[in-house]
Amino acid sequence: MKPVRVLHFFHSLDSGGVSSFVMNVYRQMDTDLVQFDFALTSGEKALYDDEVISRGGRIFYFDLSRGFFSNLMRILREEGPFEVLHSHLFFYSGLALLAGRMAGVPVRIAHAHNAHTGEKRSPGRMAYEKAMQVLIRTNATCLLGCSEKACLYVFGGGRKGAGRSVVLPDGIDCDRFAFDPAIRQEIRESLGLEDRFVVGHVGHFNPAKNHRKILSVFGEVYRRRPDAALLLVGDGELEEQVRQMVRDMGLQDRVVFAGARKDVERYYQAMDVFLFPSRYEGFGMAMIEAQAGGLACLASDVVPEETNVDGRVLYLPLEAEDALWAEKLLEARGREGGRADLVREKFSAGSAAAALRDIYLSRQEDL
Repeated sequence: MKPVRVLHFFHSLDSGGVSSFVMNVYRQMDTDLVQFDFALTSGEKALYDDEVISRGGRIFYFDLSRGFFSNLMRILREEGPFEVLHSHLFFYSGLALLAGRMAGVPVRIAHAHNAHTGEKRSPGRMAYEKAMQVLIRTNATCLLGCSEKACLYVFGGGRKGAGRSVVLPDGIDCDRFAFDPAIRQEIRESLGLEDRFVVGHVGHFNPAKNHRKILSVFGEVYRRRPDAALLLVGDGELEEQVRQMVRDMGLQDRVVFAGARKDVERYYQAMDVFLFPSRYEGFGMAMIEAQAGGLACLASDVVPEETNVDGRVLYLPLEAEDALWAEKLLEARGREGGRADLVREKFSAGSAAAALRDIYLSRQEDL
């Protein structure tokens, strides 16, 4: 019997939290039963593409000379049949699911991963969002979200919107993130951080992750602890701007840019505390990864409280003074008192994979 083919709809398989979540699930999936393919709107190869191919998946890059809907219909009609269309792109899921319905895909999933897009909500933007919510609700057979806040934002309220959705906790491979002193020493030595108090962050260099706040808070930490260093893991469109800010602050020898990493779990090991002052988040999987390794975390209060798995996460308003943020980071107890076992119970990639497998195999009728 051939496996069920699931077409995931993404912008790019980069180092972000959504890509990491889907790849975590993919690694746990029995590919004799379910096989993943990917339609990527960026038109470019990214971090996980080679791994997808090695696992028997296919990747279809959008032709950027053609329109969005035209690209998707071409892939659905020429590369199918697909039993499942699983869209991860906010409000564009409305068009993706419409295309899936027109192409006869029986299971059509919209998945909400954030509670804001960063777009200014002008009247035109709000009208677009409302129209896409109608398309999503009309054409989806299943609505999934990483949190209630994300579901409400992407699907809208009421029985036909967020009330019809299912919150599916993003899963990670907890064993990968378990604390290992030998790896900690190896990574710290390789980065020149052996004797440093390391403040860490993992995330895209984009407006949501708020690297300006990260740097300003770290500046306060450094003034109080001259042995402090900042470790930034990730890449993105604002990376050069952040590098320039570091140069302007004279912190070049205190900030390490590690880039996008497939082995990101090794870099958490090098950290002493985790800083996550996001402007908006649907969930914030980096917080879960950090706690899986026992790290204490300090986050903005827009990050959902569901991320406080071990009971040690502290949330502060973005408006709070940098001095207060620095003070709380310096008071953090490092890995002492961490409860990685609680992360394993609640955010196992195996559990997420099992839940999605059941959905994929359901062949749901239109709701």
